[in-house]
Amino acid sequence: MEKYRETKTTADWNGMIHKLCESRLYMGILLLAAIGAYGYKVTNTAIGIDDTPSLYYFEEGLIAIVGRWVLFLLNKVITLAEFVPFVTDFAAVILLIAAAIVWSALFYSVFGEKLPMMGYAFFAAVFVSCPLISEVFTYFLHNGIAIGYLSCAVSLCYMREWQNSMRKPRKGSGLWEKPDCRTVTKLVAAAVFLWIAMGCYESFMILWLAGLLLLLLSERIRLGTERTARTGERGVFGTLAGGALAALVAVLLRSLMIVVLTKAFHLEYLRGEAVQRSVTEMLGWMVQPGAFGELIMILKRTFVLYGVFAYAYLPIRIFVLSAVVITVVTLVRVIRGRDLWALILLPTAYLAAFSLLFIEGKATLYRSAQFLPIFCGYGALLFAYIIYELTGSPGRGVHRRLCLGTRGIAVAVLAVITWNQCMDMTKWFYIDRQKYDAAVKTVDQIALDLERDFDTSKPVIFTGNYEIPYSIVKDAYVSYGDSRYYKMKRLTDLIDPDLLDKYNRGSKGVWVAQTPALSVIDWGRYAFDSDAELVRFFEMHGHRLVACGDIDRYTEAEEESLNLPEYPQDGYIVDKGDYIIVHF
Repeated sequence: MEKYRETKTTADWNGMIHKLCESRLYMGILLLAAIGAYGYKVTNTAIGIDDTPSLYYFEEGLIAIVGRWVLFLLNKVITLAEFVPFVTDFAAVILLIAAAIVWSALFYSVFGEKLPMMGYAFFAAVFVSCPLISEVFTYFLHNGIAIGYLSCAVSLCYMREWQNSMRKPRKGSGLWEKPDCRTVTKLVAAAVFLWIAMGCYESFMILWLAGLLLLLLSERIRLGTERTARTGERGVFGTLAGGALAALVAVLLRSLMIVVLTKAFHLEYLRGEAVQRSVTEMLGWMVQPGAFGELIMILKRTFVLYGVFAYAYLPIRIFVLSAVVITVVTLVRVIRGRDLWALILLPTAYLAAFSLLFIEGKATLYRSAQFLPIFCGYGALLFAYIIYELTGSPGRGVHRRLCLGTRGIAVAVLAVITWNQCMDMTKWFYIDRQKYDAAVKTVDQIALDLERDFDTSKPVIFTGNYEIPYSIVKDAYVSYGDSRYYKMKRLTDLIDPDLLDKYNRGSKGVWVAQTPALSVIDWGRYAFDSDAELVRFFEMHGHRLVACGDIDRYTEAEEESLNLPEYPQDGYIVDKGDYIIVHF
């Protein structure tokens, strides 16, 4: 009977969330982490890559045709398409805080009072402050990741309710109850919220699968050697089967939504963009000649991005440390409890987390790795759990001081990690602002030269490549003389002597952080096969230029600019009669 009451309480989400929100310790740590990580970003707006075509995405419907329909429809209700500072960033931070609370409630439904509130607080803090989020948070509307994290968590809450409903034994029989209408509704609700999460960013399917597996793994860790209906094979198989069904429904709903929105808003002319993002198109690499060799290279690159770069990039370092904690704790439980299921769930969770590389045919970009902040938070949670388990009841005397001292050291370690993450997050946001200021200074100078000496009613074509001042983005690279470079090189040479060289960027060094090194000016030169977005960037800063609509002219202009001086040297602007060349 005791086990039944435990199972029943796991569905009391309102109670668990209320308990978390009532805890001054939990909310204090979470809010401090959120303010520390996003305070600068919210109050210092910058326009970066993919920010200028917001009208194209949200008004014309490009974002809907590629399956990210949530923000498209939300824009029909509240104004989102126009670039406005503060409001959207602030709203996203609030939603991230809400997501952290619901994710905490998910793990509370497993560990309960076995883990003190401090553990849940640092899970939330490490998750919210994970610097890898900055890779996507610098984009306008952040690809809706805050909504995605929250929707994923809510979906998994319904999965937990469905899971517990399926596990409830029939009174006095020892048999399982058959699914009723209410149970099926919970599974449908889980699919709907997963569909919403995928409608923000497709890779949230990966996070959802990994999250479901982590919850199952958490049950094995929490229960140890106990053998109850909760831990039986039927429970794991049933949950995975239900999860597969919910995921399938969400994918089908996503495909259906694209068709509906295409018809409803007459987006047929954008179908070409949808094909490029379809699963079928992405999986096409598997049937190409040399696919196996390509897979090996993808795995090598993944090893570099999510392993070797731990030497130089803080979020990857925290991820590796978290992976070590998760693996060690799981293996201890496997050995002590002879739990084969825990041994299976652990690598399966990692495989789910990195499954996107098999779909896309490339190492997962950092901005698509939404699983990583949750894994980092989960590592912090398990670290706190195992410390409190090992120290048990403090007792008295020397033993008490030793236990309390150990707990204090654990709290200090988690506090240092959170502090360093907040510092790192703020650093990348500051770099983003510096890049933006440098870009504005550049376009202002170019506009001044154009307006002073040339007829700006003529189309303008930009050629060459704009280089962000290295002093601004140096932290995104590891120089060849840095000790970290030699450490990374020794590690990659064990697999492939040429592997690390693939991330070399000339004199700058090894490219470590991805989005922070990208330039809005250089991106604007090539976006959508023209430099219209760069012209739009000029327009957003008060300079009206005319973009060239003739694609053939771009090839001609590139050839004409081969011998031109580069900006800001004299002669970097040339009037070619029908158009003007601006050469970087």
